Amino acid sequence: MLMGQELKITQLFGANLGVAAPVWESAQQLCQYFEEQHVELRGRRVIELGAGTGVVGILAACLGADVTLTDLPVTLPQLEANVCANMPSSGWPSAPPTVLPLSWGEDHMKFPSDWDLVLGADIVYLPETYPLLVDTLAHLCKNKAVVYLSSKMRKEHEAPSFFEEHLSMRFCVQLMHRDDNQNIHIYRASLRKAQ
Repeated sequence: MLMGQELKITQLFGANLGVAAPVWESAQQLCQYFEEQHVELRGRRVIELGAGTGVVGILAACLGADVTLTDLPVTLPQLEANVCANMPSSGWPSAPPTVLPLSWGEDHMKFPSDWDLVLGADIVYLPETYPLLVDTLAHLCKNKAVVYLSSKMRKEHEAPSFFEEHLSMRFCVQLMHRDDNQNIHIYRASLRKAQ
């Protein structure tokens, strides 16, 4: 039960989805943060990166956001199944969530830059992808979108350096919430104005 919504999320372990199969604690914490901080989702244009099971984006859609869920192509069947399983009996308040493939740094230019919110939960774990993720975020945020990233701060994956070095080079980054028990931080970021 998240924000008054009961979601049915399938986790396809053994389907070669790797890290995209489970619902991570970072995703649950991001949903709880939105509830505690009364983040307005209704009527907002939202894109979720590395959506995995889609729990964050599906919740946003249930609460009235116009949502696009993105991940690598292998993940899309799981995402589409979870979108179908969670359609409210009265239909989606806005449009049904869209599910699209997105490889950071490769095909992000196919996406518009007119989002209100860009979301990601536990997508910071492969240092070689960090420059690609920042390029993708910068493109998606050209029209003043706000980024919320919830991340387990794994030192072995250099997660702290992503936020302190890579992201902060192009974005104003604020730590909004920290859970020391689970070592999860939630950051809010906005693109720096061009100098």
